[in-house]
This record gives sequence, C-alpha cells and structure tokens, in this order.
Amino acid sequence: MIDIVIDLIPEGSPNRPGQANPCNYITIHNTGNWLSGTNARMHARYVKTRDAQEKKVSWHYTVDEKEIIQHIPDEEVAYHAGDGDGPGNRESIGIEICMNIDGSLLMATNKAVALAAALLRKHGLSIDCVVQHHHWSKKDCPELLRSGKPYSWESFLEGVRACL
Repeated sequence: MIDIVIDLIPEGSPNRPGQANPCNYITIHNTGNWLSGTNARMHARYVKTRDAQEKKVSWHYTVDEKEIIQHIPDEEVAYHAGDGDGPGNRESIGIEICMNIDGSLLMATNKAVALAAALLRKHGLSIDCVVQHHHWSKKDCPELLRSGKPYSWESFLEGVRACL
C-alpha cells in the first residue's frame, strides 16, 4: 500500500473540467522544473494558481522523493498530455515525477514506479497501458527517463512489472 496525500484542485476550476476519464492509460511525465524547492508540495500549490487555470494545465499526481500528492481524481480528465481532446488527456492518468535539483530523482522515480503499478492494479490495466508523455504529443517527456536518468524507460517498466 502506498500513501497518497489528497490535495485536489477545487471543483469548477478551469483546469479541472470534471469530465469522465475511463482510465485506459497511465502517462508518465517529468515536471521539467530543475529549480530548488520545486517538489510535490510546490506543484500542488501551482496547479491551484491563476496561471495553471489560465493555461489549463493539470495532472493527477505529483511524485517527489518524500510523497505522492493527488490533484484530480483518477476518474476525471486532466490536461497533461498535450493532445487537446485526444486520448492522452481524455483517457489517461497523468503522473508527474519531480526533478528538482535539491530532491532525489532516483527516489522520486522509484515512488512513481510503485504508483504506476498500484494504478494498473486499481484500474485493471496491463503494463502496455503505461506510456510516456511523448506517446501523445511527441514532446521529449519524460525527458530524464528518455535520456536514461535515473534509469532507462525499459527499467522503469521492469520496475512496474516487478511491483505487479
């Protein structure tokens, strides 16, 4: 069992559309933010800001080396995949892995492995349903896993399989 802190974006926010997500995929991201202090708590604050609302950006979970924070229920759409009304946004659960310079990328990624496995079990999905952000929009994300940091994408998937 993994501990998840629930800190939801308020209902009715522009970046929480409240539409149904059938939870067919798990999409893995890196936050893209190296700055010191940009951990899961900071991202939980960010998704509630006017900037995030105006940009209509959101995701379901942020993971750092210490905790996992949920921002949107799995069964609701989030705007994380960069594919507009496509299946990335409409059918997947977005997990952002923190990459802040003052955090442990290895520990955060390991927590994301455990979370991905737990979500696969919860929603009855196969390992083939775990995809990179790149799968939906061709963005180089999760940039660190794509470049082998802290380990390769294949190793990430092997870790998820081992947790199952």
